[in-house]
Amino acid sequence: MTALKYRSDIDGLRAVAVLGVVIYHAFPWMIPGGFIGVDIFFVISGYLISGILYKGLKAPGGDGNFSPFSFREFYARRIRRLFPALITMLVITLAYGWLILLPDEFEQLGKHVAAGTLFIQNIVFWQESGYFDTAASLKPLLHLWSLAVEEQFYIFFPLLLMLLWRKPKILAPAMGVLLIATFILNVVMSVQNRASDFFLTPYRAWEFLGGSLLAWWHYDKGHEKDEPLYREALSWIGVTLLALGFAFIHTGDPYPGWRALLPVLGTLLLMEGGMSAWLNRKMLSHPAVVWIGLISYPLYLFHWPAISFVHIVKGDNPKVVYVLGALGIALLLSVLTYYCIEKKIRRNTSQWIVPILVVLFILNGLIGGGIKLGIIKPNIRPKLAKIFEILKDKDFFEGLKQHASSVGLFTIGGHGQQTIFLGDSNMEQYAPRITMVLRNHKGDSRGAIFVVYGGLPPIPNYVFSKKSEPRSLMPEFEDQIKTNPKIDRVVITALWPEYFIDAQHENTVDGISAKNPEALNHSMVGLGNLIRKLVLLGKKVTVVLSIPYDDSFNPRMIVKRELSGAVAINPPAPLTRDSFLSMHGKLIEKVRSTALLSGAEVIDPVDYLCKDGLCIREDKEGIPIRYDHAHLRPGYVRDHVKYLDETVAP
Repeated sequence: MTALKYRSDIDGLRAVAVLGVVIYHAFPWMIPGGFIGVDIFFVISGYLISGILYKGLKAPGGDGNFSPFSFREFYARRIRRLFPALITMLVITLAYGWLILLPDEFEQLGKHVAAGTLFIQNIVFWQESGYFDTAASLKPLLHLWSLAVEEQFYIFFPLLLMLLWRKPKILAPAMGVLLIATFILNVVMSVQNRASDFFLTPYRAWEFLGGSLLAWWHYDKGHEKDEPLYREALSWIGVTLLALGFAFIHTGDPYPGWRALLPVLGTLLLMEGGMSAWLNRKMLSHPAVVWIGLISYPLYLFHWPAISFVHIVKGDNPKVVYVLGALGIALLLSVLTYYCIEKKIRRNTSQWIVPILVVLFILNGLIGGGIKLGIIKPNIRPKLAKIFEILKDKDFFEGLKQHASSVGLFTIGGHGQQTIFLGDSNMEQYAPRITMVLRNHKGDSRGAIFVVYGGLPPIPNYVFSKKSEPRSLMPEFEDQIKTNPKIDRVVITALWPEYFIDAQHENTVDGISAKNPEALNHSMVGLGNLIRKLVLLGKKVTVVLSIPYDDSFNPRMIVKRELSGAVAINPPAPLTRDSFLSMHGKLIEKVRSTALLSGAEVIDPVDYLCKDGLCIREDKEGIPIRYDHAHLRPGYVRDHVKYLDETVAP
């Protein structure tokens, strides 16, 4: 059995991986595909950890049962490797989060810390992904999804290896088949559901297995010391593939999918190139590069919370000096953690180290749970705490019955005549009021149906770009109209300007980019045709125009925060009715005229939500009426928004 030996070029590869990720997170324009550094880490991990497992199984007396190389020893080594820096990062993140985060932000941080204790962060982030999800840059622990994927893989992989070890002839073929199967699953899911493909372990397993098979080739077959001339070619091809991945894979591409072959194959070829190849020997093994590789784990842990906190306090486009400052702090913390904590714990032979680390890790999780449950609260002023406590009210569909559908399908009320509500999240926001009005309706009294989905407009010929989400509301809506003769009223709404003025280039109308002015005309033709068909079927159609919306309506805009932890209430200037209409009035008028000419009646929320020329931001008690820039708060809708009552009147 070939003994495991240290390879400085692999630490150099770690440096390439972490620098790609860090630069991408800090300045995405510099390395568009920097996030593939995570894939490089996965391959390296599969290679190194599998090598350790192979060595343990081959050891005298090992007999394929991990003895003397036991499961206990394997996981104890993992704990010594991972927990010191991870616990340090979590403690610092929690402490700083307590200082500067708002209540809902702090609660979410606690949830993510608690999930981290079970290594299920990837599943939590996968479940959170969606239209109303918090932006990635505002989640300080988002990067821990990759650590969860890695640990989930190493729960099952040693068991699989132990089962296969006694039949050495099928070990490599079996892992090869598993690699191919999980790669195919990954490619399929990259088209069908991007969020699942990105976050979940089964679709990432092939990356670890690639490294594991290379480790088998080296450590079981003894090929690590081979130095054929072709290794120079492998090394250069490998670095070329990595360069192509960093340069040409972009955010928004289906990923991992087939594109992940670039970093995975590139990493495998570079590792197969070995220390004899010039690139590995001179570039990847350069002392400066190796040093970055040595601190790559704590640097990966610290860089994202630092950058995320800057975005939380300074917004989407912080000044470069703040981002550079965050990176400097992350680097300092990484160096201190590596030399003062990691190395000292690894060298400590005390039998109490592992139990102490486990207890501290669990304690972090309990603190996170306490934060999630509201037992531990952030450092925030009482008035702000009251406001943000109220803003936890985000459930539009409380009290409604949900039905199986590719979009949101909900019902409330009796089984008599029905009103169907069609639209995006701006239709969802009206559900609390409709629920209240119809709550006691039973039997043959009037009921309501919601066909809704955030981000999808009720325009028949408008194609939404994201393949991971439903493309249209229309199939479900048309099915309801055809199969339910009790539907006599139809209410349609959306945040109309968002689908044209602020549309993504990929969104199309009859094949035309939604940003093209001509797309609006095509959309209005489609909307008009829909309304006329419904009118001909005897349905009463109501089109609701857009609510007034603006970034200044976001409740967080009343809070001015500093990175020092200082907090002040500083509401922005109020939005006037004229200002809103100057920005969006022409488009809204286009929707109005299309609806009226096609036979629908029109309700304009601006008439109700703007008084004396100013658009309402707060209720009489000084509480924001919205929970973000473009959605009314459920509690406010339930108690005050009466302009849709007539659509469910007897």
